[in-house]
Amino acid sequence: MKKKHVLSFTLLAALLAAQEHTASAQVSGTKLHLQLQDKQLSATVNGSAVSLETAAQIVDGSFYIPIRWAAQQLGMEMKWNEERKTAGLTTPSAYLEWDLVRQTVSVNGASTPLKETSFMDEGALLVKLSWIAPYLQVQYAFQPNPGRVDLAYIQPFDTAYRESRYSEDTQPNSRPIAIFVTDKPSYRLGEPITYIDLSYDPDAEGLPEYRWSGNKMAFFEPGTYSVSLQVRDGNGNWSEPEVQSVKVTDEPYLSKAEFPWYTQPAGTVIKDESEQWNRALSSAPQLSAIVKRSTERKRMSSGENRVIRHTGLIGQQSVNGKARLFMHHSNGMAEKVQFAAVIHNPDQSKTRTVHITREGLLQPTLLHQANAREAAVNYMTQPALEESIEVKPGETAVLKQVTLEPGQGFAAIQDIEADGQAVIGFVAAKESETMKPYGSNSATSVVEAVYDAAADIRFDADIDRKSLPVLSKWTLDTPQTSDRGTVYAMHFYHPHQAVIAFRAKEGYVNGIVRVNGQVLALPQGGLTDQDGAFVVYRAEGWESEVHIDWLAAPGSTSPVEWIFYPLEEKK
Repeated sequence: MKKKHVLSFTLLAALLAAQEHTASAQVSGTKLHLQLQDKQLSATVNGSAVSLETAAQIVDGSFYIPIRWAAQQLGMEMKWNEERKTAGLTTPSAYLEWDLVRQTVSVNGASTPLKETSFMDEGALLVKLSWIAPYLQVQYAFQPNPGRVDLAYIQPFDTAYRESRYSEDTQPNSRPIAIFVTDKPSYRLGEPITYIDLSYDPDAEGLPEYRWSGNKMAFFEPGTYSVSLQVRDGNGNWSEPEVQSVKVTDEPYLSKAEFPWYTQPAGTVIKDESEQWNRALSSAPQLSAIVKRSTERKRMSSGENRVIRHTGLIGQQSVNGKARLFMHHSNGMAEKVQFAAVIHNPDQSKTRTVHITREGLLQPTLLHQANAREAAVNYMTQPALEESIEVKPGETAVLKQVTLEPGQGFAAIQDIEADGQAVIGFVAAKESETMKPYGSNSATSVVEAVYDAAADIRFDADIDRKSLPVLSKWTLDTPQTSDRGTVYAMHFYHPHQAVIAFRAKEGYVNGIVRVNGQVLALPQGGLTDQDGAFVVYRAEGWESEVHIDWLAAPGSTSPVEWIFYPLEEKK
């Protein structure tokens, strides 16, 4: 695919807001016929010629259409979400959202890379027709010469649908019924509201789509607020609107700043850019804790997101016992490169036995920077290994070896245990070269591999009411990238009601969190220092201990700042 211009958020928002004129498919049941041609700034709508701001295009054999224009013709509307910086489209069968920051498109929350379905051209979003047609519920035919497509769409009826397609059947389809109630007759300022859905469809076709309006989780100003609901049945038939009034009294419960901390579940992100929050966080005391850096296992890193530009011995370090190897490299050469972590036995009389006990690996890929978390996830979730390697006197054995195409990268985390003195080496060689014995590799590029005596850090702290009276925080006082491959095991005792969260202090962070043995997924693409705090656990006050494991993913650039937010009892 040809490289296209990237659209700025401001421009995209302006384009989506502009020209909100009445769409072509306004009349229920109307059949719509669209015809678009490759690279032509004109189209036909039911036989009438219209002008286009952006032309459809054929790219790599696929037909791409300007989605904003096409959606308008079908009676749909693309909307810009300022908070998330995304463009969204509600179609008859799914909600689609384009995220230009992370370069993804999601279908009902499930994300795929943007480049597989869409691209930007001169400030407009073009989408692959074969991908989006089922969501738009259009039929199309492609004519290769000249390159054009014909699309057919029938606007759903607003009146009752027929229950069957047989002309003899005159039984109409019943509309669905929208009904909801709230759990209380009135609410205080900032008090969470529960909407209880009682909607149903008399024909038992299911309710695949809900259309709410005004249903906020809480209100922060006194008054009476109108909330409405419509539901759609399996035949596309919408209910009449159900409208209820929510009364909010002038009695405080939670402020806007407090509300997400008291209500958002683990796995969500809380963003607060107010000066009050920034001041509170900057002045928050360090949580009192016992931090133990285990010296049982050494941590050795051959490089963090390091580009291979020369062959030879990249790094080396001695080991005697347990070690954790951390590798994250990409091929910056114009040909294939072999990369290997090797172990050399310097003893000329004794054989060394090396056990590989755990491993996490991201296989070679051009998308290694976006997917490096896979290595950390595999390391923390895969079963322990029972692999052994015998290294004869004076010889060298391979621990891990991959072949990298130009531009490809990989990441690996590997735990080993040697029964005596040995030397770990990280070696790069061209594909055409035989991987040479350890002592024969060129020494011109050799550097000492980054070494740290603490591959595992344990953190113990009480977070009862006495130990956590106010908002507190904790950050490991190490340089930014020095803890890659380090596993943090955090034990919190006697917690009262509190939220445990973390944020990227500077830059970008990704990785894997495990809470009481269960993996908690981070947002797709990780977190930046602009995203806010990621909620890891909500302590209810009955737990005797909470155990959290954290491993930063290869490619992370930021230290993690842990946040401990005590909660008051609310009645």
